[in-house]
Amino acid sequence: MKNFQIIVVCFLLGVVSLQLYAKVPGAIMLATMGVSAFLFIRWAPYITSFLLGFVWVSISAMNMQQQQLPAALEGVPILLQGKVIGIPVHHSYATQFVFDVDQSVYAGDLAELPRKIKLSWYGQSHAIKAGETWRLLVKLKRPHGTSNPHGFDYEKWLFQHAISATGYVKKSADNSRLQGASWSSLSAWREKFKHHLQQLSADSQHHAIINALVIGDKSGIEHDQWDVFRKTGTSHLIAISGLHIGLLSALVFGFVRWIMLRMPRYSRFAITVSVVSSLVAAGLYAALAGFSVPTQRALIMLIVVMGGIVWQRHYKPSHIISVALLLVLIIDPLSVLSAGFWLSFAAVIIILYGTLGRLGSGGFIVQLLKVQWLVTLGLLPFVMYFFQQVSIVSPLANIIVVPLVSFVIVPLLIIGLLLGVISMSAEGYVFKVLETVFDIFWWYLKLLADMPYSQWLTGTPSIWACVLAMLGLVLLFLPKGLFPKPVAMFFLLPLLVPIKNIGLANEAFKLTLLDVGQGLSAVIQTSAHTLVFDTGAKFSNKADYSATVVLPFLRGEQIDRIDVLVVSHNDNDHAGGVPTILAGFPVGKLFASVPDKYVEVIAESCVVGKSWAWDGVSFEFIHPSEHRLFKGNNGSCVLRVTSGFGSVLLPGDIEKVAEHSLLQYYPNKLKAEVLIAPHHGSKTSSTNEFISAVQPRYVFYPIGYKNRFGFPKLEVINRYSKKRVIGYNSANHGALSILFNRVQPAKVISHRQGTKNYWNWKDE
Repeated sequence: MKNFQIIVVCFLLGVVSLQLYAKVPGAIMLATMGVSAFLFIRWAPYITSFLLGFVWVSISAMNMQQQQLPAALEGVPILLQGKVIGIPVHHSYATQFVFDVDQSVYAGDLAELPRKIKLSWYGQSHAIKAGETWRLLVKLKRPHGTSNPHGFDYEKWLFQHAISATGYVKKSADNSRLQGASWSSLSAWREKFKHHLQQLSADSQHHAIINALVIGDKSGIEHDQWDVFRKTGTSHLIAISGLHIGLLSALVFGFVRWIMLRMPRYSRFAITVSVVSSLVAAGLYAALAGFSVPTQRALIMLIVVMGGIVWQRHYKPSHIISVALLLVLIIDPLSVLSAGFWLSFAAVIIILYGTLGRLGSGGFIVQLLKVQWLVTLGLLPFVMYFFQQVSIVSPLANIIVVPLVSFVIVPLLIIGLLLGVISMSAEGYVFKVLETVFDIFWWYLKLLADMPYSQWLTGTPSIWACVLAMLGLVLLFLPKGLFPKPVAMFFLLPLLVPIKNIGLANEAFKLTLLDVGQGLSAVIQTSAHTLVFDTGAKFSNKADYSATVVLPFLRGEQIDRIDVLVVSHNDNDHAGGVPTILAGFPVGKLFASVPDKYVEVIAESCVVGKSWAWDGVSFEFIHPSEHRLFKGNNGSCVLRVTSGFGSVLLPGDIEKVAEHSLLQYYPNKLKAEVLIAPHHGSKTSSTNEFISAVQPRYVFYPIGYKNRFGFPKLEVINRYSKKRVIGYNSANHGALSILFNRVQPAKVISHRQGTKNYWNWKDE
C-alpha cells in the first residue's frame, strides 16, 4: 500500500487524540465519525485512518466504562465464582490476584458485575493458584487511586489493564476452591515455571530478576533493586524485550537449519521448518511473558520477517514496524496509556532511523557505542516525561550489561531450562554459572548506582517541550550535511533547560494536602523553603506513599531539599514513610513528638515554644507542652503557619483532650483560615468549641476512599457545616492546594476535579 507508514501514523494519532478528552464521545458522534471515515477513504485516506483510530479506541474505552461496578454494590458482601488469571502475588500480609468473574450473587439474587476485578486476600499467604476456579465472598469498590500532581496514576493503570473493580476477600466458610487449573491455562504454566525457577535459585539474591527475564514476572523485585535499575537506566533489561525474543528465534532458526541441512532427504524443507520452529519458540517465550506490549511488537515483526524469508520477499524495516504498530493498536488500543508502549516502539524506531545504512566504519564496540548513544539520547523525552529522572551513568551501564544480559545471561537461562528436560544436574550446573555472572552484573550496576550524581531528577517536562525535543532529535539524527546540528540542538533546550517554577513572593506560601489514602502528608512551600508535615503510610516496599506520592511531588515541583520534616506522631498512616524520605531526599531538620525514634538524623521535640520564620512566613508549634504529658494521638505535633496573607493549622490526630488543652492555654493562637481536620474527621475530635476557636473558612479531611472507619463522620461534617465551614476531602477531591499571596484571594484547587482524563474517577 502506498504511504502505508503515514497511514499507520495517522491511525496512531487518532488513538492518541482521545487521550486529550475528559469524556469519551457518545455513540452518535462516534457513528458519525465512522461513516465520515469511509466517505474520505478514496480522496483523503489519512483523514480516514485518523478517524478510524479515534473511533476504535473510543469504542474500547466506552466498553470499559460500561463495565463499571454499580454504586449500589460498593462495600457490600457479594459471593463470586470465577477463575484466577495471572500469577497471584504473595506478600507477608496478603495475597493479591486478578479474578475473572463468571457468576456473582448479592442478597440471594444474581448481580451484574464487571468481568475482571483485582482482589486482596489479607492474612497469611493463601494457597490460591493461577488458573484455579474459586468461590469467594468479597467486598468491592470502583477503581480508585490517589490523585496527586506528578504522582502515579493507578486508575489509568487499572483502566489500561481492563480491571473494573478492586476489593478484598472476607473471611467466610463460603470461600472454597471449586476446580484446579486446566492443562491449557497459560497462567498456570507460567506459575509452574516460576516455582521451578524459585527451586533452582532459592539461595540466590537474584531469583526475582531471573523470574522477570524468564516469565516476565517482576513482582518479586524489591524497592532497593528497582532503585539500582532506575539510577543506572537499566530497568528495560528486566523486561522480556524484542531483543531477547529475536535472539531466541535466531538461535532456534540457526540450530534447526543446521540439523535440516545435514539430512539430505529433507534439506529442501530446511527454511520452512526453521522458520516455523523459530516462530513457535518465540511465541512460547512471548506467552511466558504474558504477551506484554514489547513481546507483541517483537513477535509481529518476527512473523513479518520470517514470512519474507519463506516467500522470498524483502520488506523495508519501516513497513515491518508499521505492521507491528498497527496490529498492536488494533489488538489493544488502550496500550497507548502505558509507558512500555512508547518506550518499546520508540527504541526500535530510533535505532533504525539513526543507524540504517550509516553506522560508518569501526569495530563491534564502536558500533555498539554509537547505538547506545542514539538510544540514550533518543529516549530522553520519553524517560523524562514518564519517570521525571534521567540516569547520568546509563551509557556506562548499558554498554556493558546490555550485551551481558542479551548474549550471556538470557542464552544461559534458555540453555539451562532446556537441559533440565534431559538432566536436572546439568540444569543446576548452568544455574550455578549464572549465579556468578549475575554477581558480576549486580556488582557493576551497584557500583554505578552508588556514584554521586548518578541520576538527574528532572521534574515533569511539558508535552510541548517533549514534542520540540523529538523534532530536534529527528533533525539531529539526519545524515551529515542535511541539517545544521547546532540548530537541531536548539530544539532540545526547553527539555534540557526547563523553566524553573516562579518563586513565591515574600510572605506568600502554598499548602498542598497530598492524597495519600487513609493517612496524612502535607507540604508547605514559601519563596525559598519547604516543610513536609507527615509522610503517609508504608505497608511494604511496594506499598509506600512516600515513594509513590510525596517524593514524586517534591521532584515534580523542582524541590531539591526538605528544610523541615515534621512527624506529628508515630502511627503508620502518618510516619510510615519517614525512612524512605530520609533515604531519598536531603532533610535539614526533623521535628517529632517522639524524636528518640529517629536515629538517622538529629531530631527535636515539637514542643510548645519552638518557632521560626521563613521568607516572611511564621511557623510555631502550639502542642504538645513539655510540662503536660500526652500520649498517642493526643501527643501529636500541632503546627500553626501564618503570614500577612493567611494562616493554616495542622493538628495531626489530636482528640478532645488535646483540643481542650489548646483551648485552655492557647485560645488566641488557634485561628486559621484552613484547618486540616483533626484525626481525619473522627467523632472523637473537632469539638464545637475547637471549631469556634479556629474559625476556619475551609476544612480539609485527609481520608481514604470508602475507608473502613467511615471518616469523616457525618456528625463531624454537620458540626463544620453549621458553622459555614466549606469542606473538602482528599478521597473525592484528590490533592488539595491553596495559595496565600498578595495577588489574588486564597482559592482551593482540587487536583482530581482539575484532572481532565476520561479514565479517572470523579465524584458523582
